[in-house]
Amino acid sequence: MKCRLCGQAFLPSWSLSNVWTRQTLCPTCKIEFVKRGECADCGKPGHALCADCQQWRKQGQTLVTHPLFLYHPQAKAFMKQYKFLGDTALLEVFKTELKKVKVKQDWIVPIPLSPERLAERRFNQAEWIARMLRGRVHLALERTDGVALSHLSRRQRYERTNPFHVIQPVGGKNILLVDDVYTTGITLRQAASRLREAGAKEISAVTLFRSV
Repeated sequence: MKCRLCGQAFLPSWSLSNVWTRQTLCPTCKIEFVKRGECADCGKPGHALCADCQQWRKQGQTLVTHPLFLYHPQAKAFMKQYKFLGDTALLEVFKTELKKVKVKQDWIVPIPLSPERLAERRFNQAEWIARMLRGRVHLALERTDGVALSHLSRRQRYERTNPFHVIQPVGGKNILLVDDVYTTGITLRQAASRLREAGAKEISAVTLFRSV
């Protein structure tokens, strides 16, 4: 079997814990994925509450987010193949970790792509992550077209117009938002803002990675 990241041949592990999991990464690559850091709100390493989350709290925009791993080089290599090259089979390597996520929720709502971006990629990477979690997935948000976040500076991200709209009734629901990478947190907070306006009760989030 060949590792989908490094291309090296490896023998799959037949331990009871992963016998039902499709093994796509070799042990060397898999060990490079570093667990989330200390920040209680976003998982950034270094402090119990990072400077960004302190500012978000002061603005009344607290959103507890549960990233699985930090966005180190191996994670970036993973995202390049998964998100931009469409190698969705790679996500199987995190199936066990995603199934273990336990966050209070009625609905799981993935961050949507704009129609333009969805036409380019042909799948929504956040939705695929969401469907590996335990819970009911609802596509309750839609997103207008706009410049990709990767093309915006940090300041521009904060200043952009909210691109999300709620398209399903969410009144009284506990919502778990799902995205692939947490960078500034603005995407998740804009989505959460729209859901609160529509009457959602409690909102939290899960991401696969946390940028550092």
